[in-house]
Amino acid sequence: MIFVLAIIGMFVAISIYFFLKAENLQRELILIQREISATKKENKSYIEMMAIIAQRYEEISKQRFVELRSKQTDDTERLDIIAPMINNYAAIFNESVRAKGKLQPSAKKVYEGYQKGAYKVFCNFIAQSDKDVKRAWSSNNINGFIMLVEAFLQTKNIK
Repeated sequence: MIFVLAIIGMFVAISIYFFLKAENLQRELILIQREISATKKENKSYIEMMAIIAQRYEEISKQRFVELRSKQTDDTERLDIIAPMINNYAAIFNESVRAKGKLQPSAKKVYEGYQKGAYKVFCNFIAQSDKDVKRAWSSNNINGFIMLVEAFLQTKNIK
């Protein structure tokens, strides 16, 4: 009889222990779910901000390009070379954001879609450019893309 009571007592004690342990785990799970929810909201706001910034950079770049094109009559060749990059700013920007090393392949895709052999002309143009342009191009990431477009649109680089 004492043996049966001892086994029942042990099962009751184990049941109470696991019940309390399950309650603690459930509280932790609820806290983690709240943190995940807050993180998702924060990520969503970061993505929205990134989209706004990208759109603004695109608008500014296109506006500056149009201004350069209207002012410059002697440097149309250079402006024609960078036109596909400026006109497809959003596509290249999105590809560059996704992963490092996507600037050059996405630029190649844009230039080859624009005109066959245009990418080779563009690469030759970069090879003849100053060190800031070469450095931005070789970085092959989103920061490099922004710096590259900025370098292309600076009036001091216009010959």
